Amino acid sequence: MTTSSPAVFKLIRRTAWLLIAILAAFLAVTWYQSRQPQAAAEPKPYATPFELTNQDGKTMTEKDFLGKPTAWFYGFTNCPDICPTALTEMAQVLSDLGPDADKLTVVFVSVDPARDKPALLKDYTGYFDPRIVALTGTDPQLQTMTKPRYVFYKKVGEGDSYEMEHTAGVQLATADGRFFGTLDSHEPPETRLQKVRRLIGE
Repeated sequence: MTTSSPAVFKLIRRTAWLLIAILAAFLAVTWYQSRQPQAAAEPKPYATPFELTNQDGKTMTEKDFLGKPTAWFYGFTNCPDICPTALTEMAQVLSDLGPDADKLTVVFVSVDPARDKPALLKDYTGYFDPRIVALTGTDPQLQTMTKPRYVFYKKVGEGDSYEMEHTAGVQLATADGRFFGTLDSHEPPETRLQKVRRLIGE
């Protein structure tokens, strides 16, 4: 019968302590990671559920606008200057994009549902570019859409000559509903086009 040498016992002890140290380190790292706050998912306000009516009287939801980058503008057909200017600029963007215009959906949302019925919206947006989608709905429906997007609008005045104050600027959104940026009428046309090209090239 043979007995193990002291050197062998020493090696076994060292190996055991090494394994224990490795396990302790692994458990410590796992515990530390579990205590760290999880990174919040990137918000997707343009994927928030809504239901509105388009210029053809068809009900549309947020799902109809996901899967392709979008450009959104909010206004009303009686708007004297800001709205027609923005739509003219977006029509020019679509023209300048050429075949790539198919990669972008431009949407005009009327915040004046009392006056802007689907037939009127179809004529209005069609004047600028028939590819522009027009939407409207009841005030509660509009609020459901606009609040997550931080879009403001308010009726000002009484009678038939009232105005609608509203957020200006075109909002750009990615295909999965994330905010991408804005287009401003004070920017050179080349700058607006470059922004849109970056958006559709994501």
